[in-house]
Amino acid sequence: MSLRNLVLRRLPLVAAILLSSLAAPGTGSAEEYLIGFVNSERIFAEYRGTQEAQNAFNSELERLSAELEQRKRDLEQLQTDYESQALILSEQKRREREEEIQRKRSELDAFVRDIWGPNGQVAQRNEQLTRPIIEKMNEVLTRIGEEEGFSIIFDAADGNVVYADRALDLTDRVLEALNTE
Repeated sequence: MSLRNLVLRRLPLVAAILLSSLAAPGTGSAEEYLIGFVNSERIFAEYRGTQEAQNAFNSELERLSAELEQRKRDLEQLQTDYESQALILSEQKRREREEEIQRKRSELDAFVRDIWGPNGQVAQRNEQLTRPIIEKMNEVLTRIGEEEGFSIIFDAADGNVVYADRALDLTDRVLEALNTE
């Protein structure tokens, strides 16, 4: 298990400790903390901008899927034609056809990787369509957090902090302590 995964798994525990320490009596601070949360899954499900982006994404997926199906049919037809003619083809022609089939198969595999691979066109398009929505959501959350005095806003969908008052950031102190050890 990576360190990042370990930290992310413990995030709810850290949040609970933080919340209990903020609410603990006798902390010596009269400052009140306003904590809120959002459900990003619900925002994505109900926001019109997300629905428009999803429709654009779906139509692009349909186009790419249709292209994939056509390429598969072409390869199958090439294979079927070869099998039906293999007995009457010369050795040289059989080799040429087999090489052509193998080339088409390799092209199909490359197409699938380029489109649906981890950094493929589908992932890139998804990122392109969702990034502006996430940026807008973060702008709204920051505005609400600052205007209404929230100290921390969590995302109920995944337990992450989506807004926090910078005064509550302990990162520098933790880094300093770790680096002095």
